[in-house]
Amino acid sequence: MFPVILIGGIPGVGKTSMAGYVAREFNINIILSGDYLREFLRPYAGEILSKSVYESWQFFGEKTEDNIIKGYYEQSKIMYSGINAVLARAIRNGEPLILETLYYIPELIDKNIIDDIIKIYIYVSDHNVHEEMLNSREKFTHINSPGYRLVQQLPVYEVMEKYTLNLLKKYDVFTVDSTNYQLARKKIIKYIEDKINQ
Repeated sequence: MFPVILIGGIPGVGKTSMAGYVAREFNINIILSGDYLREFLRPYAGEILSKSVYESWQFFGEKTEDNIIKGYYEQSKIMYSGINAVLARAIRNGEPLILETLYYIPELIDKNIIDDIIKIYIYVSDHNVHEEMLNSREKFTHINSPGYRLVQQLPVYEVMEKYTLNLLKKYDVFTVDSTNYQLARKKIIKYIEDKINQ
């Protein structure tokens, strides 16, 4: 199996740095960011993608957990029109690829490709560690995007994360806690190796 890998998680869990590390370990030349895919889709997607995901609840009324999830899900439906196309092309062409994204809803993955994708979801179980990771990310991967802005939105992101983790119980998705980042990295590498060698 050649690796077509979908890595998910809310901001600050280490998706971007993990994707880069995995790419180096497995000689994967194509890494795509869901953030950039969203920017590409925004002009064509209508109003729902006009706001950041942490503000998308505003389309549905008050700031409640249900409306946060509705906003996240509605944006995800649009995102997966692009994500599915990218993943299907990689599989069709036999091109190893990593796509990392905030939007992680397996039921939106096309049924004819879902079993050909290595699916990984990263989370941080310790809220304080997560805040630290967000605040330090500009030193490593997001130089002009200070984490303190996203720390303020962490409670909203955590609603999305809880919802996603609950969904993932029904799917073959490897979930890993990156509170200990080095250990998470080792676990992810081992999981991918096992999947490739199946």
